[in-house]
Amino acid sequence: MPTQSNQAQISDSYPIADLFGRTRVVQNFYFTRGGNSPFFWPGNSASGDAAYDLITTDGNYAAAAGTYDAGAGWQPLFQNTNCSTADSWILAPKNLSVPFSQGQTVATLAGSFPQCPTVDGFAQSLTVWNYYQGYGYQSGKSLNTIKSWHFGGPTVNSNAIEVFFFTKEYGKTRWEAWQASSERSQPDASALSRCGVGTNNGVATFGQTTYYLADCHDWSFIFPAAGGSWNPGDFHIDPFFNSINLLSNTHMQCTNFNGRARTCGVSNNWCQTIAPWKRSGDLNWTFNQNPQAPRESSNCSLIFSVPSQPNGAQSVYQDAPVNQAYTEFTFGAALKAPAASGVTYPLYMAVFEISASGGQLAQHVVNVNAQKDYRIFKGSFTRHPDAKTFRFQIYPDAINTQFELTDAWIAPKP
Repeated sequence: MPTQSNQAQISDSYPIADLFGRTRVVQNFYFTRGGNSPFFWPGNSASGDAAYDLITTDGNYAAAAGTYDAGAGWQPLFQNTNCSTADSWILAPKNLSVPFSQGQTVATLAGSFPQCPTVDGFAQSLTVWNYYQGYGYQSGKSLNTIKSWHFGGPTVNSNAIEVFFFTKEYGKTRWEAWQASSERSQPDASALSRCGVGTNNGVATFGQTTYYLADCHDWSFIFPAAGGSWNPGDFHIDPFFNSINLLSNTHMQCTNFNGRARTCGVSNNWCQTIAPWKRSGDLNWTFNQNPQAPRESSNCSLIFSVPSQPNGAQSVYQDAPVNQAYTEFTFGAALKAPAASGVTYPLYMAVFEISASGGQLAQHVVNVNAQKDYRIFKGSFTRHPDAKTFRFQIYPDAINTQFELTDAWIAPKP
């Protein structure tokens, strides 16, 4: 059996429930560290990267509707200004029957603008697909494979390519990233060591452009879960993709002065809108302009703290009208205490159900122990029949401690 290194990734492909009965497939990927089974951690690349792609068939193609990684946080892939993610990052036509011959199309999409509308800056990308019988993988396995090339422009002569491999046995089974010779001068040695099979020593030519292998992961190896405890289906997928988020401005969208979504910290683009979030007591708050992304992002986060002893009156909160069509809900957020070092700091995350007259009908509380890096904390509840408003509220329970919040939600359970 092959041995994992700390450069290895765990990955699974699996369908998830959708509130509207649509096809949703998640492919996650987790770097392993020290032989430990990883967990969902949307922040720190040094100690446990976690990420996912989400694939749909809402249009004419199987296509990626979005991704989440530590490089740029939450990234829906919008196809137009109406905020559709159908047929944006195209992989292949959804009604193909194998075997099939090579085909291609040019798609339009925009990434890195997490909240819509105000999305612009669309670009075109060529996608090519083909089918291979008995394609060879790094594990030594030969598997029938659908291969999809996503070029960084409308022709094969672009600055980059991402290549995706799909098999019946494992779903998404391999991923390769290539950069043109204008971007790099040789293959990445680590990527080549992980994916020497089928990559022609890390050099490929399309049209008039030479590309070098920049990154790669082969997920055709099988390893038993430590202690039999690995269940990828337990991890959080943003409700934008398979439900309805009743909360707004949950990723603290970064904009320019005209209100258009933009990359934070570049050309006077900043997190500028905190509404409809509110605060109570002597709570201090501000934005972290670039909390999750060592590269580019339109995600910000909310930083908050209390200068006096916590007394239950200091909080961050948002009210949302109840969707009466559903009775079962989940709620949660990504939270951290970035200055923590080997310790945790307490918060309380709650949803209050409020009647038409303003009375409290029920409350649902999750105790949070915030660490240095983001963790997802979540809960669930059954809606009170008389509830008209949900209040999502977070109470810091440590004095002079900086907390950060992003990715909050209340959503009907699919």
